[in-house]
Amino acid sequence: MRLKRVGRAGSVGALVAASLGASIVLAPAPASAESAWECYGTQVKRCATVWWDRATDTYQARAKITDAAGGNNYSVKVTNVKLQRFNGSGWVTVKSKQDYDGWFATEDSAATAKVDPCKWPTNSFGVVATFSYKGSGSGETTWRPNMGWAHACN
Repeated sequence: MRLKRVGRAGSVGALVAASLGASIVLAPAPASAESAWECYGTQVKRCATVWWDRATDTYQARAKITDAAGGNNYSVKVTNVKLQRFNGSGWVTVKSKQDYDGWFATEDSAATAKVDPCKWPTNSFGVVATFSYKGSGSGETTWRPNMGWAHACN
C-alpha cells in the first residue's frame, strides 16, 4: 500500500482533479507512520492531516491548533475532527471525534479512530475540523485544508 498526498500541483493530479478538485503528489515513505501536516495562520496555526500508520496500514484524521509565540495571546481548541472519503461526487464522513475537552493556553489536538482505507472502492480521504481561538479577538471556523490524501491498495 502506498500513500499519495493530493495537492494543487502535478501532471498526474490533473487527471484526478475532475473528481477530487486537487492533484496528486507522492509523499515520501518514512519509518512507521506518515503524515504531511497542512498548516495555515500566523498567530494561530491551524493544522490538519490524514495520518497513515504504516505498521497497521490504517488512516486517521488528525487536527491541531497552536497559539504561536510572539503574537497575541490566544486560548485555543479543536473540536469535531472528521475523517472523510471522497465517493466520486462528494465527501462522506467515515469517522469523527467530538473532543470537547475545553480551551488550552497554547495547543490542542484531536484524532479520530483508525480505519482500513482499502475498505472502500474510492480511496481518497480528507480531514475537516472546527478550530477555535479567543483572546484579543475571537473566532471559530470550520476548515478543510486544500489537500486530500489518496491510498493505493495492493
